[in-house]
Amino acid sequence: MSGKPCVLFAGQSIQETGMGASLLKLASARAVIERLKPSLGSDLEELLTTTPNEALVRTANSQRAIHASHVAHWLAYRQARPGLELSGAIGHSMGVVAALVAAEALTVEDSGRFIAARAKAFSDCCRSFREPMGLAAVSAEDFNDVAQSAAEVPGVRVALWNTVGRGTLGGTLAALEAYRSKAASEDWPVKIKILQVEGPYHTAAFEPALAPLREALKAVEIRTPKVPVFMGTSGKAETEPSAIKELLIAQAAACERHLDAVRSAYAAGCRDFLEVSFKPQPITWLAEQLVDAGGARLPGVNAVAVTTAELAA
Repeated sequence: MSGKPCVLFAGQSIQETGMGASLLKLASARAVIERLKPSLGSDLEELLTTTPNEALVRTANSQRAIHASHVAHWLAYRQARPGLELSGAIGHSMGVVAALVAAEALTVEDSGRFIAARAKAFSDCCRSFREPMGLAAVSAEDFNDVAQSAAEVPGVRVALWNTVGRGTLGGTLAALEAYRSKAASEDWPVKIKILQVEGPYHTAAFEPALAPLREALKAVEIRTPKVPVFMGTSGKAETEPSAIKELLIAQAAACERHLDAVRSAYAAGCRDFLEVSFKPQPITWLAEQLVDAGGARLPGVNAVAVTTAELAA
């Protein structure tokens, strides 16, 4: 990769047992984890190595583990390349906090404090639901059609818009099942998978999280990022600290427009994209995001994924 990369960070759902076992063997990565333990908990190493999937999927655990993995991967990669310069940073959903660290708008310690507060606020919302709620991953030729069809089923909302044809719907599990049944009975050309999550993140169900997030950010300093941070809440480049704080709060209950964020990065001149992770994810979506109206890939895009094993090599 010869140019300045735009770095990508995944959101919740990539967690898996042992996700940080190999990472912790790297001294530079372990040092980052140690910096995060005071805010993310003394069980952080356990979450990254031995916690079973059925416990790791809980919001309070997955957000802490994923953020620690993101920041440790990134800073270990960066330490080995001291001259590396970025063109931007993008975080899918909770990944935006790691993106702010990469853009040097947040310290490692402040990022941990905010993620701890975010994980608790989200978990508290999930425990307050009066009936089971969740998310459904939906794919189609054009996700605009999915968004329109969702409006036909009461209680279903678009939560995350990831690519041209893929995204996530949120609502009660009963409403999501009703959507799936309607799609099957009317032979809609969509694929639907109910996800194993605790709630419909990025929908109005998480409005109770807004106040604790605002309170948590009072103790967190956000500096002007060294490079633009393309945020899914706005779908565009953000560089103003006060605006970034407001978007971090709003994100809990707002549709995550990841597709718009990636396209804004391309429009701003980003051509080289990089993801460093135990399981790269958003880097694999670029081919379904950076396309023209006819579906042809936009020119000049270079995507590089670096796994933990490659980081250690």
